[in-house]
Order: sequence, then structure tokens, then C-alpha cells
Amino acid sequence: MIHALFSFCAKLGLFAISVLLGMAGYLYVKAKGTDTALETSMADVALATTYREVPFDAKPALLARVVKPVDVGGDAFGTLYILQKDGKVIRTNPENGAMAVSTQFAALATGATDSTLGFSAIAIHPEFLVKDRPGFGKFYVVVAEKAGTAPVDFRPEFGTKGENHQDVLYEFTSEHPMAGNFRGKRRELMRFSQPGPRNNVDSLAFDHHGFLYIGVGDGDAADVARKSPSKNASSLKNAYGKVLRINPTGNNSKNEKYGIPESNPFQIVTEALPELWAFGLRAPHSLYFDPYNTSLCIGERAYGGIEKVNLSHMGGEHFGWDITEGGALSSMAARAQLEEIVQPPVFALSRKSGMIGTNTGNLVYRGENFPSLAGKLIFASHDGRILVSSPNRAADGERNTITTQALNLGEFSRKKFSALRSSPRGELIVLCEDGSVYEMQKQDSIGSERKRQRALFCQL
Repeated sequence: MIHALFSFCAKLGLFAISVLLGMAGYLYVKAKGTDTALETSMADVALATTYREVPFDAKPALLARVVKPVDVGGDAFGTLYILQKDGKVIRTNPENGAMAVSTQFAALATGATDSTLGFSAIAIHPEFLVKDRPGFGKFYVVVAEKAGTAPVDFRPEFGTKGENHQDVLYEFTSEHPMAGNFRGKRRELMRFSQPGPRNNVDSLAFDHHGFLYIGVGDGDAADVARKSPSKNASSLKNAYGKVLRINPTGNNSKNEKYGIPESNPFQIVTEALPELWAFGLRAPHSLYFDPYNTSLCIGERAYGGIEKVNLSHMGGEHFGWDITEGGALSSMAARAQLEEIVQPPVFALSRKSGMIGTNTGNLVYRGENFPSLAGKLIFASHDGRILVSSPNRAADGERNTITTQALNLGEFSRKKFSALRSSPRGELIVLCEDGSVYEMQKQDSIGSERKRQRALFCQL
């Protein structure tokens, strides 16, 4: 139904109807009002799940040992840049085999860095190695800085209670990307005031156009209430509870430090922030752009111990927070109407089920090492599990299901995973709490000469 409305309203703007319906749903729930905590059940998620363990013909190849790794990015040559919580960037290359030489490329912390929260995300521009292009030598990081460090670009609309810290998106430009150590310039793109230490800015991802996606949480960890931070997610007037999309090398933003792509869905909506790509999110902490389906995979730490993965194909989607949380909010009829507005997740599991721990990363596998995983959603759990998910379309009137398989990782499952990411070639990179960084390789490729793969969309 909603797609038919989109087509009908195309002349008015493709996403106008989505915005109007999303805001109508939000106002409906707000009018109902609740100041009590909500309990989310698996029925609310509306996804049934089966679970079984399967063999996995892989061996984790140790690439590096670092200190508190939080994220990793890569360039067109397959070189990995591992970001530590303390702001140091370690460079290594899986093409050189297990335990390849790792060197410190940069140390990005300053006196303003909030060392308790530290750095959270890194993204390498697809044109990082392409001379005479706007993205040459550029990479981007998110860091927490002390409260009051500098004037901010964004403040939460709801749930403000002072400033806990500021999240800052920086651009670094290296004079010589292939040099042993970073030498270049730092430039601030945007700065967020954060009222709490959680549900902040935690993830970055580039697409094939060189547009940068930024995952921004709703501002704090709190219950659903009339004026709680959760209300930020459905308002189009603030940047919180959203995914933003910008052109980092442009300058047509309000602060003139970055660009706003013309195709962003909320450009046509009065008073909406033009940076917005998708909304209705609580804590989007893991972003991955699938270059084959040109869709954005959004990992979200949802309410009540639910871990979700959402897919954004066109932008403008409302992913439900907080208007669909809790069965007591509205009648069955009202909830059915909201289902026409809200984009459901493609994957959702409760940590209370014992099947998973905290989501540490999700992606669509596009590598060459494991053909059986091609195009499937890969989900990593903090407690050392990697799940493979395949949606199953149900008949009309029946519930969609997700068949979930757990890869048998053997002794490797004793590790505590801090992040799952994709290499530039689409292979699985696992960051562990003990500082070890691995690439999942086929058993027969360990110690042998490896075929050189092309980067998915990094340019040379």
C-alpha cells in the first residue's frame, strides 16, 4: 500500500507521503502518552526464527595484535586501517599473509579527547588512492570530546539534561597516503552535543558515490516517555535517532563544511534537516553499504534487549523507534496502520533468548572465500558467535520467517568479538576484545599464495 502511495505522490516528492505518515504515527502515539517502561517481546518484532549450527570451512588468520580495536577501514589495495579506542590507527595488509607487518600510521587523539569514550568509527574515502580526485588521501573518524570543547552543529530536541560530551566527525587528509606515517591536515565537519554516554554517533560507511553515511543514536539510554530522548528519532527537525548522508568533500551545508546530496530524501520537506537519510532508530551502531544491491545495512540496538538489522534501499524509511515499541501503546487496528508506515527489520533476535549477545557488526557477504555465504546477512555476536541469516517470504496473511544458522567456529568462538567488518575485497574481518584482528580465510588458502581480488568499490 505504501509503495502505491509513493508512486501516486511522485510529483509531490517521492518521500513526502512517508514523512507525513511517519509524523502522523508519531503524533498519535504521543497523544496516547506513556511515562512507564515498555516491555518488548519477540511478538512485537514480528519475526519468527529457527536456529541450527552448520560447519564452516574456515580458519581465522591473525593479521595484527593491537589495543582495544573499535573499527577498521580499507583502501583499494586491500590495506586495512585499524582504529583503536585511543585514536591510534594501525595499518596492515591481509594480502601479505597471516601476521603481516603492522605499523602505526597515525595517532589522532588531542587534549580535547574524552579518553573514557574515545574514538568509535573510521571510514576510508573510496578515492583515497586516486590522485587529483576530491577524496585523495582522505579518511574520516568519529571521536568523543569533552563537554563544552567547541560550539556544536546539532543538539537533541528532546531529553536534554546538560552535556555529557561532544561527538565530532573529523576529516583527515594525508599528503602521501602510502607513506609510513600520517602527515597532513585535520578538518572538522560536524559536532554533536550528547546528553549521555550511550546511543551516540557510532558508525560510518561510504557508498559507491563517495557519500558518507553517519549513524546517530537518539541521544541517551532512557525509557519511552513524553519528553524522553526516544522522541528525537521520529522528529525530522533534529539529527538524533537517524542515519545521515553527506558528501564530505562538498560545502553546501549550513556550516559550509560538507555537502548535501541532491538526492537525499528529505530535501523537499519544510523544516526537515536535509542531511537525513533514514529515521526512527534508537542506536544505529553498525553501518554497511552493499554495493550489489545499493542498499544500506543498519545494525540497531533496539529496546528491551532486541538486536535488529534494518535495510534501507531508497532512504526516507521510518524504522519504528519509538512509535511501534510495546504492545500496550495502541489498539490492534492502530498497530496495523503503523505497519503500513514503518519498515520492519530483516533480522531481529532477543538477547534474552540466549541465542545471541550484543550485536558487534552486520554486513552482507560479498567476498570470494565462501561462495555459500554470498548475498547472505552476516551477524556477529559479542559472545563469539557468527550467525548467517536468510529471510523467507511467507504467503499473504502469514508471518515472514528468518532461517538463522550459526557458523561452527570451533575454539575461535571462545573469543569476545568487538566488531565484525568487511575488508575492501568483501571478506570477513573480526576484531576481538583482546586486541587480536583476524580475517576469515578458507582452510586450504592458509599459507598458500592467494589470488588477488578487486576492491568492491574503492577506486584506483
